[in-house]
Amino acid sequence: MSEPRDNFIGEILVEHGVLRPEDLERIIAARAEKGGSFVDVLLASETVDEKRLWSTVATEMDMAFAEAIDVEKIESHLVADLPIVFAKSHRVLPIGEDPAGVHVACANPFDMAALDAVQTIVGRPVVPVVVPGEVILDAINKVYGRGEGDAELGEKEGAQEEELTDLIDVKDEAPIIRWVNSLFFEAVKHRASDIHIEPLDRDVAVRYRVDGVLQTAKRAKKAFLPSIISRVKILSKLNIAEKRLPQDGRIALKIAGKNIDVRVSSIPTSQGERVVMRLLDKESVLHDVSDLGFWPDHYALFHGLILRPHGIILVTGPTGSGKTTTLYAGLQQINTPDRNILTVEDPVEYDIEGIGQMHVNPKIDLTFSNGLRAFLRQDPDVIMVGEIRDRETAEIAIHASLTGHLVMSTIHTNDAPGALTRLVEMDIEPFLVASSIIGIQAQRLVRLLCPKCRELYEPEREQLVELGIDPDDPYKPSRKPASPLYTAGWEKLRPLVPLVPGKVRLHRAVGCDFCLGTGYYGRTGLYEMVMITDTIRTNILRNSDSNTIKQVAKADGMVNLREDGARKVLTGTTTVEEVLRVTHEDAG
Repeated sequence: MSEPRDNFIGEILVEHGVLRPEDLERIIAARAEKGGSFVDVLLASETVDEKRLWSTVATEMDMAFAEAIDVEKIESHLVADLPIVFAKSHRVLPIGEDPAGVHVACANPFDMAALDAVQTIVGRPVVPVVVPGEVILDAINKVYGRGEGDAELGEKEGAQEEELTDLIDVKDEAPIIRWVNSLFFEAVKHRASDIHIEPLDRDVAVRYRVDGVLQTAKRAKKAFLPSIISRVKILSKLNIAEKRLPQDGRIALKIAGKNIDVRVSSIPTSQGERVVMRLLDKESVLHDVSDLGFWPDHYALFHGLILRPHGIILVTGPTGSGKTTTLYAGLQQINTPDRNILTVEDPVEYDIEGIGQMHVNPKIDLTFSNGLRAFLRQDPDVIMVGEIRDRETAEIAIHASLTGHLVMSTIHTNDAPGALTRLVEMDIEPFLVASSIIGIQAQRLVRLLCPKCRELYEPEREQLVELGIDPDDPYKPSRKPASPLYTAGWEKLRPLVPLVPGKVRLHRAVGCDFCLGTGYYGRTGLYEMVMITDTIRTNILRNSDSNTIKQVAKADGMVNLREDGARKVLTGTTTVEEVLRVTHEDAG
């Protein structure tokens, strides 16, 4: 505090008989000798207690004073964007609101910087309410510690404090920096995969993609957009002066001891610059194959493929369908000291110990094809290629598989049979496709029903038919496959839900605090696997279209995406709506 303000507080206390003049002189002298703020020295001297100090100042300043805080009346949205470390450090806490503004409990009504920061964060005028500091700290612990949302992280309060300390220096940095950093903290807290910062006509909207679905998280005044974008650009080492061209960058963050890699993309729009950030937890993706949500038949097929000594395994699906996660899980499964495993990726998303990983760089002509060609001189057993995008990459991958290597990669098609015709469209000879590909897996991600609030209901008959479920015998085993390649998986199938005679009961989403009102928590995969049987190989050589190959694959024993989804609906894993949302190409 400045000297004039110290004198002002001291004069108020003397005027109200709380402090004797000689005590005031002694406190001022002690402060000059030891340093520190006037209030800290005063309270340390135990001449005046904190409650009497600030109640007296509040009376003189015509401010409200409260001895206690009713935590139960503090609504969650008031503190949602206020970092706990900032609140504790400055002893401030929003406790209510009315037409005049947000009422903020503060231990020091002269800490204008803190009150201004709170006003920026809540986006409304603040009305100070003087409250003893210990009372505020106790209320902060209770407010930030209650509710299921905090429990989702599995972190104690001390760990939450560490999370923010990893990200921000709350004492020295500007409010806009803390506001931007809070986006990352809240995104990690709510398990978001992406953060969207979108300029609108009158304000700026922030949306998080949680379990594959966008949700509005917070808003800011339009005037703050340039500062928000500039802060993100500084973190990602982009050109803050360039506002006319798209830019891409990356940010490395540490939150609660976790290393978070953030991919940043900014584009100019008519309303201002728009930023999308993808968050990658470098540890969360390293799942075991058994954790991916495979049904027993698909697990047996995929596990059998990754143990093959050579051939090409393709994983297909749209962006965000978990293809990389599946490939990494497969690599983890076979990552043993007797295998030399190499990957070429764009970019390397997750580091895996014991595997050589290369990041493509088109600027120096380090492409997928060039990286893959170099790998063949590194004596590999298994090669993972991030994506087959062109003929050259496909040809080298096929050459590698035919010379005794197992190659795993992704390709963009809607279903598994379509990947075969896509390679032929790249001008790859059909006989090379037929002789090198050993299996193709298509996949989608669906949201898992929240275990705390899902409920049973009796679906309409039409709803079951649309999903491909027989209303009269919904739990019958899948058809017996014609091809022996599918038999091992088929023999493991058993009905997992007991049949209630005359009734089909499914689960549906409801919504609760645990799942943030969505009815869903987490995601799992839907899969279809095409094994390259003799009949499939014959159709590839005939240049058959993807629809023909799909029908042949179903006759062989392939379970398509919608059928796999139906099985997971019957077991209460997900809902009819989720399966229909991601499997529209299987309709009919």
